[in-house]
Amino acid sequence: MMVLAGAGSGKTRVLTRRLAYLILSGAASPETILAVTFTNKAAREMRERVLELLGLDAPSGVAHRFWIGTFHGMGARMLRQQGKYLGYDPDFTILDTADQERLAKRICDESSFDHKYWTPKRLINHISRWKDDGITPDRLDEVNEREFLNPGDKTRVHSFYQSYQESLMRANAMDFGDLLLNCLELWRRHPDLLAHWQHRFGHLLVDEYQDTNAVQYRWAAQLADLHKNLCVVGDDDQSIYSWRGARLDNILHFKDDFPDVTVIRLEQNYRSTGNILRAASELIKHNQGRMEKSLWTEDDDGRKIDLFTAESSEDEARFVASEIGALCPLGDFSRAAVLVRASRQTRAIEEGLMRQGIPYQVVGGLRFMDRAEIRDALAYLRLVHSARDDVAFERVVNVPKRGVGQVAMAKIRAVAMQESVPLLEATRRLVAAGGISGKAKTALKDFVMLIDEARQICQLESPAMALAHLLDRSGYVASLDGHEKRDEKMDNLAELRGVLVRSESLTMFLEETALVTDMHESGEPSPNRVVISTLHAAKGLEFPYVFLVGMEEETLPHSLAVNEGAEGLEEERRLAYVGITRARERLYLTHARKRWMYSEPTFPMPSRFLRELPAEVLEDRGPKFSVKFGASGSIGLPSGGSRPFGGGGGSPRFRLR
Repeated sequence: MMVLAGAGSGKTRVLTRRLAYLILSGAASPETILAVTFTNKAAREMRERVLELLGLDAPSGVAHRFWIGTFHGMGARMLRQQGKYLGYDPDFTILDTADQERLAKRICDESSFDHKYWTPKRLINHISRWKDDGITPDRLDEVNEREFLNPGDKTRVHSFYQSYQESLMRANAMDFGDLLLNCLELWRRHPDLLAHWQHRFGHLLVDEYQDTNAVQYRWAAQLADLHKNLCVVGDDDQSIYSWRGARLDNILHFKDDFPDVTVIRLEQNYRSTGNILRAASELIKHNQGRMEKSLWTEDDDGRKIDLFTAESSEDEARFVASEIGALCPLGDFSRAAVLVRASRQTRAIEEGLMRQGIPYQVVGGLRFMDRAEIRDALAYLRLVHSARDDVAFERVVNVPKRGVGQVAMAKIRAVAMQESVPLLEATRRLVAAGGISGKAKTALKDFVMLIDEARQICQLESPAMALAHLLDRSGYVASLDGHEKRDEKMDNLAELRGVLVRSESLTMFLEETALVTDMHESGEPSPNRVVISTLHAAKGLEFPYVFLVGMEEETLPHSLAVNEGAEGLEEERRLAYVGITRARERLYLTHARKRWMYSEPTFPMPSRFLRELPAEVLEDRGPKFSVKFGASGSIGLPSGGSRPFGGGGGSPRFRLR
């Protein structure tokens, strides 16, 4: 079954009701249903809704029988049980992007791979994308030659990719791409293990199907191949992640891949007013690569969409701030959101809100788990959990500084390579054999002892006690004395310890913290703050008042996407559609006559998407002046109606409060 669920039509409700019905009707038991989505937030919401429908509490025994989670989380859960058939221990570490880049830098240093273009970060980005497409090192020939500067680069990158995978295996670690790719490799080598999961899961439910990549598609299709009970929910009009591997064809060609499919369209919108829906529907109709559906609502038309033409970025920001002040007179600023195409647009908006004294939050900013002190603490815990975690070892062996320099590290790496042991074990052997002297010898001996003590405390007492011991005995807490953000860092570490206390085990804690750094995850909106967000990060959110700013050529649509041709332009139109459908009651569209880019003034043209909106749903809030749009002439709307880009003079109308 494929459920085409338009924006605001209740797709999460469909999935959760279906899942609960399967159980309540006796058609399936909790452990025979696999439900997957993309973010931990969405998985958590799905799980909570199902438990509520079943009349159960989260701590109940039944809750643990559910297989509801992210693609990566479910892949990790399967590999914890069967990864041994690929050579992994059950306590394998999951590396996030920062850990991957650290490992890549070490490999580059060891192999003298020094290239201006192929930096560690770029190498990791390419490998992550290749893994999403199912490209392993032995299949690199399938990659388009244009991705490499020259044939010599392809050979060097291939060698790096192989070394990277070998390093992961030695460290008993996987990155995000491996969590699904290794499942497919496991099933290829051991069809009986695939059969185990196929018999186990009689029903498979997939949320946000339009965002699946090649590997996620294969993973789900193989699991559902026995019982054919595959139910996917998605919206092709909200497919906006091709840049990170999502394949729109997965949903457009679902009927071809699964001929016996039943297609159900959910077209009633329960979120937005009639005028907002009319604008969104007319806009998205200009896309060719889509499945036909039309959103409608029983609600009234509501206010027209406000269209504001600003003189400059600062003028635009002043207008946005003054309107938010008028819309939220009682200070409930969380009802408003400002959506941008590119993060560079937020600076002027932030300054405008600050001048008005309006609190705001940038969604997708620095997350809790990305803070330096948290990453340090997690690295210590990972090394306690797995002595083979070389990436964690290299992060904390000299944190806080304990006199372990490059010479000592070179000796440790040499022993590790010669004797095929992890860095921690190499350190233990090097110190015991007297292969290192001076301050470094004492520091490394104490470091090894510290990890051993923490591991024992973790087993005999608790992981939280082990963390306290690590931070104290290592000198980490003392090293924060005098730091301008000492109190904030200590609070963060205390919060981490509190989370650890509530976790089932150190293994589960580390897995959850690793998976929460998935790139699909965005920050949670805070109470009483205006949300400033990119359009990509805003997907899944909704607000009474939405300001979609910077509706200009080369911003929305973005210049890079336009250069990609029709497919790039259609994804930009879907992005604008997503932004418009975030609004419940009021929608503002703004563009500016002049902006500054790289210290140079630019005079952007209004976005072509504005021309594609029906005139009758727009209300002009800006100055009157003539605008030409490339070779197609004036953007003017039909005579007799509102002309947002009409002639005349005047200045922007905004009220300061």
